Formats: sequence, structure tokens, C-alpha cells
Amino acid sequence: MTIFDLDKSITVEFHSEDRIERKMLGLWADERFKFANLGMKLVNEKVAITMGRYFIAEIPMTLFDQLAVKELAEIIIEKAQKKFT
Repeated sequence: MTIFDLDKSITVEFHSEDRIERKMLGLWADERFKFANLGMKLVNEKVAITMGRYFIAEIPMTLFDQLAVKELAEIIIEKAQKKFT
């Protein structure tokens, strides 16, 4: 008998055709976000960043494009620390 634990299995398909997707993959590769449930979506020319169900930050798309993944990670960590402490 096969048992599936849906809480511990996930399948994600990325085509990396989108700048947000490529940066998201880079952030997910960062050990600091391993269990953060990090999410990003484009809302009215701004990238909304969430951790789980909590809103963390909103970055204008023009700035988001210019920032490296490492710089984005530092911004997210700083905003999350302010939010949760």
C-alpha cells in the first residue's frame, strides 16, 4: 500500500522565462530562506514579498530588476526582522 504525505511533498515547475521566477529560484537556494515559505508576485508594478501568509515588503519592479539576488535577500531579511521582532 502506498501512502502519500502531501504536507511533505511538493512539485514546482519553473520555466525561468520571467525575471521574478529566476530571482525566486536564487532566493530559494539561499539557506536562510530554506524554511521561510517565501513568496513573490507582481502587483501593480510592484513585487509583493510574503513569508507564509505575512506581508513582508513591496519593491517597485524597476528597483527589483536592478537588484541582485544577494541584495534582495538582505532587504527581505531586514524587513522580516523588523516585522517579527
